[in-house]
Amino acid sequence: MDKKKIIIISLFVLLIGILAACGSDSGTDSADAKGTNGKDEVIELDVNNWTSSSHHYAYNVWEPWKELVEEKTEGRVKVNIHHGSALGKSTSVYQDVRGGLYDVGLIVANYFYDTGFFPYTIGNLPFALEGPEEGAAILSEFGAKYANEDLADVIVMPATATDGYDLFSTKPIKTAEDLKGLKMRVNGKSENAFVEALGGIPVSLSTEETYEGLERGMIDTTFYTPIGGVGLRLHEPAPYVTKLAVAVTPVIPIMSKQFFDKLPEDLQTLFEEELNPVLTELFTESYEKELEASHTKLKEEVEGRGEFIELGNSEIDNFRTLGKDAWDAWIEDANAKGYDGQAMVDDFFEMLETKGYPTPY
Repeated sequence: MDKKKIIIISLFVLLIGILAACGSDSGTDSADAKGTNGKDEVIELDVNNWTSSSHHYAYNVWEPWKELVEEKTEGRVKVNIHHGSALGKSTSVYQDVRGGLYDVGLIVANYFYDTGFFPYTIGNLPFALEGPEEGAAILSEFGAKYANEDLADVIVMPATATDGYDLFSTKPIKTAEDLKGLKMRVNGKSENAFVEALGGIPVSLSTEETYEGLERGMIDTTFYTPIGGVGLRLHEPAPYVTKLAVAVTPVIPIMSKQFFDKLPEDLQTLFEEELNPVLTELFTESYEKELEASHTKLKEEVEGRGEFIELGNSEIDNFRTLGKDAWDAWIEDANAKGYDGQAMVDDFFEMLETKGYPTPY
């Protein structure tokens, strides 16, 4: 081989070496910038809010939680909120989150009566809890004892509850007798026995279907929280509002296990110890601070169109007496599902007493 060819080949080998070294340095720089644990990777978290963007869930809960998550994770987690049931209805949250359709959603326990969330539905029974403060104090402890072991396919956050149900109706309701023969919306099997004891006809409708149900005559009345009722504008098709606080709805935020398991360990700890509990606190606080304003708002909205009705203690006691059948039916259902229903009720009452809350009966 002549000297010229040797020089050309040597230069070619040298050039390849230089390029390889540059590529290696670039990769090292990139790895150093990202960090060995991938801390600069942006992880997207999808939230499905099955209420509207003007509902108190949006401005009191999801938006502040989004800001907190992005702040505490230093931008490593980006939260996308999808309002108005964009990714799924309230009645499919468990299946949707479990299947990875989105990452975080809010369970209405009553909608999942025949799943592992059944024990939480005790909180929906008549006069079981007075409001969100009690719900937050009792339901997580009760759920940890009776439910969460069977819900290992999702990350179950601490539970809480809505404000107490009032009655939204297309005609005035001033006594339990006034409900006889009326079509009453129920949001789960736990409410059927109570509605039947009142002489009503249970009609199962989801939250999203309630306004239309009242408007089109599918139902005549519905138990619903005054805060939620204002957000859904239920007073428009049902301008007669009877203040009752007859029951609450247990609600439980959940997270996709697939999403959680893929998080770096430090972020898993952050969500478990701080961010997830805060989400539940935001729901509880939202219900507590909106309640008084919601009653004021409802009185204003129905003036001249309907009536805001406040019952005396004797009539509320009548509703309470009629509610006892619902507890007996729930115990029977619990037994049929393999639980000890009476023991569960006894435990629930004991938890109330231990924490200084009144028992319903």
